[in-house]
Amino acid sequence: MFRIDYRILILLLGFTPLAVISFAQQVLPGIPFQVQARDRFNQAVKQQVIHVLTAIYFSRDTQLVYAEEQQLITDEQGVFQFTLGKGQFAGGLFNSLYKIPWEKLDYRVQIKIAIPPRPEILGWNYQQNWIELGFIPIGIVPYALYAMQTADLPTIKSKGRSGNLVATDSLAIQLSYPLEMDDGIAVTLEADRIPLSSPSYFIHRDIARNQLIIFFTAPYSGFVTWLILD
Repeated sequence: MFRIDYRILILLLGFTPLAVISFAQQVLPGIPFQVQARDRFNQAVKQQVIHVLTAIYFSRDTQLVYAEEQQLITDEQGVFQFTLGKGQFAGGLFNSLYKIPWEKLDYRVQIKIAIPPRPEILGWNYQQNWIELGFIPIGIVPYALYAMQTADLPTIKSKGRSGNLVATDSLAIQLSYPLEMDDGIAVTLEADRIPLSSPSYFIHRDIARNQLIIFFTAPYSGFVTWLILD
C-alpha cells in the first residue's frame, strides 16, 4: 500500500492542569493539551481533520498504561486542542484514565498523529500511518486526578517554580525535607516563548545532598515547576 510520509513537526504550546475540579457534580477532569502541527514543508496543517493517538507509559519502561484515540480538527493556525481522558479507549493496563494509580506520578505521554491525505487516496488507513511525535513528561496534572481517588492525600514535601532559566543544561533544587527514593516527583517545563518546543529531561535524586537535579537533553530556556510528594 502506498504510504504517505508526513514528517510532522509538533510544537507543545500549552500543558496546564485544570483549574477547578467539581467533586459535588462528579465532573471528571482530564489532561489538556494544545498542540500545533506542521508538515514537512514547515507549513501549518490548517483546518483539517486529524487522528490523534495518545498513550501513557511508566517513565522507566515500555509498559503501556493507557491509550486513547480522538478525531480532531486543526484551526486556521494549525493548532488543535484536546483533553486526554475524553477519547475512545485504545489499549493498556487500565481502561480508564481515572483508574491509573496516579500516586506514582512517574509517567510520560506519547502523542502520535495521522493526517488524511489531500486529495484522498483509496484504501488509506490512518491506523497504518501514525507519525510518532516523541514523549512528553506528564507533569503535575496527575495530582489532581489522584485527589479524586482518595480522601487521604499524600504530604507535599516540596513544590515551587524556578526563575527564568536561560540555555541551562541542568537545575538543582535544594530541599528542606529529606528526599527519599519512593517519593513521587512531577516536573513541568514552561517554555519562555511560543512557539518553542521544550527538550526532554532526566531526574536524579541526590539523596546525599538532599536535592533534586533535573538534567535537560538540550539547553533549556524557560521555567520549571515541580511537585514532590511523600
